[in-house]
Amino acid sequence: MKKYRIRSPFRFTVSMAFLIVSFIWITGSFYGYFDATSIEKMEFREYKVQTGDTLWDIAKEYGSEKTDCRQTIYEISKINQVTPETLYAGSTILIPANK
Repeated sequence: MKKYRIRSPFRFTVSMAFLIVSFIWITGSFYGYFDATSIEKMEFREYKVQTGDTLWDIAKEYGSEKTDCRQTIYEISKINQVTPETLYAGSTILIPANK
């Protein structure tokens, strides 16, 4: 069996670093691509928050019957960056459309 000898350790290190960075960049770009396409396909409806509304009531009324109400609350909170404490009457939020 033929043995290989590294003639320039610096060149070898730079080449390996380049290959590793390229691999990470390529796999990362594919990962980001699949995430972005799934978000674009979602449909939303706008809802103007009324006095006395809670995330639970909104999710129960407008959420899908197939989806757990807690999952719908999580999605509404994530999309609109709101919590039950920061939900104010008069604000407009996006609600995932029923599937």
